[in-house]
Amino acid sequence: MDSRDDRNRLQCLVDEGTLINRRDMVRILRDLGQVRYQELVDGALTRQGEGLIVNVVSSESASTIVVNKRLYLNVNGFDHMQLGCDEAGGSTLDLVSEGRTLRLIPVTDPITDQTPVVTVDTVAAPRTALDRIFGESFAEVYLDDEDDSDDD
Repeated sequence: MDSRDDRNRLQCLVDEGTLINRRDMVRILRDLGQVRYQELVDGALTRQGEGLIVNVVSSESASTIVVNKRLYLNVNGFDHMQLGCDEAGGSTLDLVSEGRTLRLIPVTDPITDQTPVVTVDTVAAPRTALDRIFGESFAEVYLDDEDDSDDD
């Protein structure tokens, strides 16, 4: 089997589809910024709100937590991610586990919103060092504090 056969097995999703690869889930989630969220248990809406994604990990020990308009997501807590569109044509991202779905609806538009809400901190540690320590299952996202001002 040549390398071309392997390459053709990779997914190509455009707006809709199902992801099971944790690394792909992290790649999508870590730059969403501000979202509306809905928790659905057995198809019934139990909670909803709006918040910022401040942390995305793929960890065997971290919980997914939504509190104080902040979302701390662990993709290992979900079986898969379903990408789709709502009635208005906007994107929906459903993190699905047995009987529970955490639906994320992006609020910010990356085309018109010039100031990123969430950035990846590359100063704390080089990515290669983090990959060596944690493997491919680690991703960390930090918020820029727009209220910081330089003391000149």
